[in-house]
Amino acid sequence: MKRLFASALLLLLVLGAALMPLSAQEAPTGVWLGTWPYRLLPDHDLNAYSAAGLNVNLGNIFRGMVELTPAFYIYASDEWVPLLGESWGFAEDGTYYELKLREDALWSNGNPVNADDVIVTYTLGQVLNWGQFSYINRVEKVDDFTVRFHFIDQPSLLLERLVLKEYIISRDTYGALAEEARAVIDSGVASDSEEMNAMRTRIQEFKPEELIASGPYTYTLEDVGDSFMTLRWQPNSIFSDTVQFGEIKIWAGETESTTPLVLSSEIAHATNVYPPATVQSFVDEGIQIVQIPRGYGPALLFNHAVEPWNITEIRQAFAYVIDRDQNAFITNGIGATGTEYMAGLLDGVVPNLMSEEDIAALNRYEFNTDEATRLMESVGYTLNADGKWVDAEGNTVGGEFKFPSDFVDFSAAAQNAIDQLNAFGFDIVPVGIPSAEASAAIREGNFNLSIWSWGNATVFAERHFLNPLVRWGTPGIGFDPAAYPYGDAAPIDLRAMITASSAGLDREAQREAIGDVALLVNQTMPYIPLNVIISAEPWNTNLISGLPSADDPIMQNPTGSDHFIILYLLNGTLAPAAQ
Repeated sequence: MKRLFASALLLLLVLGAALMPLSAQEAPTGVWLGTWPYRLLPDHDLNAYSAAGLNVNLGNIFRGMVELTPAFYIYASDEWVPLLGESWGFAEDGTYYELKLREDALWSNGNPVNADDVIVTYTLGQVLNWGQFSYINRVEKVDDFTVRFHFIDQPSLLLERLVLKEYIISRDTYGALAEEARAVIDSGVASDSEEMNAMRTRIQEFKPEELIASGPYTYTLEDVGDSFMTLRWQPNSIFSDTVQFGEIKIWAGETESTTPLVLSSEIAHATNVYPPATVQSFVDEGIQIVQIPRGYGPALLFNHAVEPWNITEIRQAFAYVIDRDQNAFITNGIGATGTEYMAGLLDGVVPNLMSEEDIAALNRYEFNTDEATRLMESVGYTLNADGKWVDAEGNTVGGEFKFPSDFVDFSAAAQNAIDQLNAFGFDIVPVGIPSAEASAAIREGNFNLSIWSWGNATVFAERHFLNPLVRWGTPGIGFDPAAYPYGDAAPIDLRAMITASSAGLDREAQREAIGDVALLVNQTMPYIPLNVIISAEPWNTNLISGLPSADDPIMQNPTGSDHFIILYLLNGTLAPAAQ
């Protein structure tokens, strides 16, 4: 097998940084002080796949403390560090990808983590329409610790990323549910059938009584409070002997509520986005600021099912009207940059993923109100006596713009965009609502204009394009990605084009497919990628030791599923500061 390798050396990287291990039964004494806007009871459950479950309640960093993935990725060196995985790679003939798990990994209940857990994980994932199943059609148990993922067509580097970064769930918790799911899958019903939708609902509404963890921490609903929740050390994980904290205390809330807690040393580290003045107040108090890529930015979203946002020229006019550099500064001071390429890919990956010819063909939508005026008039809109753009019946072009009022960065970006658009003659009304309501409104298609993230913290184009073009599903942002409207031409299967952009192992073929999608996004402006945010994270060295230096290659990892904290908490590099 190509690229199927023993990982003893990398395993030493994980374990070698740790201090002298504790007894497997002795909990460390340190307490990690973090924050995440988890759901309060009773709207909080332990389901890995519910809207009030582990992803929402723990985020990428803290979910990685309770449920492990097969590996952790180092961006600077393009290397994988093993966690649950021992070895992995593509078959010589390219027909499957194989993952072998470590044989010493245990769940918190003492049972081994094995191939059956992977099968259960992917059985539920197939019902939930995971992206992995754009590339594979079967997951096979080879032996107790080995699984093969069989490709539908050609092998995929993105599939490798998706497999090695997928959280493995416990068969003891989800096994019975997976048996039901398997019966539905094997019946051959369509993905959008009544039976499949009912099974999907069953998975999402499942309420586990216990969180069985492969990571060194777990928690119960009794550990969830109104102000903070607590993850507690458990002795059976392969990382239980290396972590240096016996508890992880997670304070609830976003920027506004966590700011005083950072200043009072009740939060040692936070990934919240803080405005420049607040960041300066942290520095004034002696709190170090860690700057790492965030891997996303705010995007202005249109509901294409609502007129006139289905008109390409109006969306293009929006792009010309908004000064994105100004918007970036208002979003996050020097911690944001205005989008340059407008290609649906974060600017940092465009030179590596697209050909020079396709990059040159991109419209940069540089600030140009004259061009915006021309576009508006070309589709029959005029300015009325009040300086507002109106249609032939005199209706103004605008409506409500819903934005998450508790997201300081997105809120600032939205209000600045609204101000700029209204100065040009649009009639947009700002409506600030809690982030949970704002995301629900987008998902349900209950909005005119809104704002949410675009891009992705990865080197794979498909992941960038999916957010937000496919992320919200239907009704979502108002069109079916498999039938994307394209002027007078027949609808385009944009979903298939996005999948092709990261298919196979041929980089040049991928580059061509990426260019096709990027140019389509650039020409039709289905959303406006406003800017890209850099994470400026407070870090209290009086409470935590082990912070990497700014030039450590791991600091190139974006905040998210490969945040350096995940690896360095697990291997013990991060520890309580000496008092």
